[in-house]
Amino acid sequence: MAANKNNPDATDWKILRELQQDARKTYKEIGETVGMTRPAVRERILRLEESGVITGYKAEIDTDALGRALHVMISFKFNSGQKYDKKPNDILIPILRSSSDVIHFWEIYGELDFLIEAAFSSKERMHRFLDDLRSYGFVRSHLIAMSMKGAVQEA
Repeated sequence: MAANKNNPDATDWKILRELQQDARKTYKEIGETVGMTRPAVRERILRLEESGVITGYKAEIDTDALGRALHVMISFKFNSGQKYDKKPNDILIPILRSSSDVIHFWEIYGELDFLIEAAFSSKERMHRFLDDLRSYGFVRSHLIAMSMKGAVQEA
């Protein structure tokens, strides 16, 4: 029997690692790796989905192949002394959602307010986007030189 979402067992972790490597693997392929039958793997994956451990599947995109070679992580912090007509997040989040250059963003706690992943087709386009953000706060950009996928590991 599969463990609950707060305490996955060793087999759940093996299945999760397989899905992180390639979410398009068949139940049979995963079963061969983790030592289970296809129906048993299917049942485990369904339970992991229903419990909220697996929240979705996605396609990985090569930004270079799309002509967006400037892949950037952006650190952002609102200007603390600036007065806004709306809550700051109500201003920034629509800007980030509407930008075709933004891949993903996270609201975070600590020294910064947001981390933003974006990919640009030109330096000029990147410069315009960063200047727009600067009108709301501190911006630091980090050009991504290489990207590697990690995997969640059992604690």
